Amino acid sequence: MRISTSQMHLLAVNALLAQQAKLSKTQLEIASGKKFLTPSDDPAGAVAALGFSRVSGSLEQYQRNIERARSSLGLEDQTLSGVQDVLQRLRELAISSGSLSSQEQVAASYEVRQLENSLVYFANTKDEDGNYLFSGFQNLVQPYTNAGGGIFTFNGDQGQRLVEIAPATNIVATDSGAQIFNSIPVSAGGVSDMLSIVDSFAASLEAGTYTAPSTVVDIDAVLQRVTGTRATVGARINNLDSAKDLNESYWVDTQQNLSDVQDLDYAKAVSQLSLQLAGLEAAQQSFARIQNLSLFDYLR
Repeated sequence: MRISTSQMHLLAVNALLAQQAKLSKTQLEIASGKKFLTPSDDPAGAVAALGFSRVSGSLEQYQRNIERARSSLGLEDQTLSGVQDVLQRLRELAISSGSLSSQEQVAASYEVRQLENSLVYFANTKDEDGNYLFSGFQNLVQPYTNAGGGIFTFNGDQGQRLVEIAPATNIVATDSGAQIFNSIPVSAGGVSDMLSIVDSFAASLEAGTYTAPSTVVDIDAVLQRVTGTRATVGARINNLDSAKDLNESYWVDTQQNLSDVQDLDYAKAVSQLSLQLAGLEAAQQSFARIQNLSLFDYLR
């Protein structure tokens, strides 16, 4: 097989360009910190990296969901703690006011009305986004309004907002006021709501006709409902904390797997770059020598 001068030049140029391409690719890998620049460089690695990236993104979303749910449940627990304190004071007044004179009962009614206003405020609590906490799904609607005559209207629904905190795992992030403050069994039979019970207590004091036992029993029923709700809220907060820790552990593992698949070994890459630089220099020197050669140099 005969090789012409032009073929020798073409082969030398191709070898030089190949060395330059390898060197350029290694430089780009070092600059990016990645083992592969395009999926075609390592199809299997690219697929694995995409999978780990998706898992990592999902875990980060779960963590954001957990933070929002925890904030909402924390506010609910704080609010119900305030409700509990008010109810405890109302219970004390309900016990002590039974032995008061009519005039003294009227005086005591002022404090009860103030405490009633506090309960209305708590029942209409808003979160940091301006959403009503106890309106169920109707979070832009004020849950409780005073219809007058000791009747309070609940304007929300019984919806409980669910938040996904892990694959196929949801947690209740809010409770409706209908489940906490309404449908309270009362001593007279049937059910009532927290605000109406307290309003009736205040009205009987204002009329000077209050007698203790039934009101104390009714307030105890409200306290039991609120205390029970706080227990479930606390359990949910504990579940959120556990899920957060577990997600963080998964996220660390996923990031390590992603790093193993796509992150460049800098020491190896720099060593390879040095070898490629040497190869390129050799190719350039070889090309320079070939460029000056001609078959006519040997015909003398």
